[in-house]
Amino acid sequence: MSGLTLPLSLPALVVAGFLVSLATVAVPGPITLVASRLALSRHISSAVWFLVGVTTLDVALFTALASGAGPVLREIGALPIVELTGGLALLWGGITSLRAAPAAGGRRPALDNVEGRKALGSFLLGLVVAAANPHYWIWWVTAGLAFVEAARAHGAPGLAWMLGALVGGVVAWYVPLLWAFGRGSKLLPARAEALVIRVMGIVLVALGAGLAGLGGWRLYAAYF
Repeated sequence: MSGLTLPLSLPALVVAGFLVSLATVAVPGPITLVASRLALSRHISSAVWFLVGVTTLDVALFTALASGAGPVLREIGALPIVELTGGLALLWGGITSLRAAPAAGGRRPALDNVEGRKALGSFLLGLVVAAANPHYWIWWVTAGLAFVEAARAHGAPGLAWMLGALVGGVVAWYVPLLWAFGRGSKLLPARAEALVIRVMGIVLVALGAGLAGLGGWRLYAAYF
């Protein structure tokens, strides 16, 4: 792990962690797509609880890496079952999104209202989508681990500051994004809103099918 060393002072390390975290989440991916879909359903609370679930896993993985669990997490993230589970989760989310998308000019189906009111369901969805995303694991056992190891040199305060920086980068991106989507869902015409939601659903289905197919093929090749 020596190649992951970041020889920076604590202030520079914290700033770097914040910026890298911000840049990472700014790249569109499954987590952003699902959060955006929930926000566009006019239930910002669902998107918030979804991201709380994602952040809870972030904190758990940070704590595990700080305790020396890097090799174990790397092996877990490389398992084909992670890709398969992640693909199925995204596929389910995309199909649900397409079924719940309002018709242009029409009323929202009851399923959308149920989706927005179940905080626990959104929280668990955040855990599942994050945990089943291979890129999420790759980031934590490479860049994330590098920041944890560098912060460890500064003791417990360094680890605390680094955790705050990494979580802060996520919050700094998603708060304005959810605010914008919340405003957009009220300003967009019904036809445009329905189109955006359907496009997001199609993208999630495509990502989920591809990821599940890859995971299933790797699982078959490894064990059958």
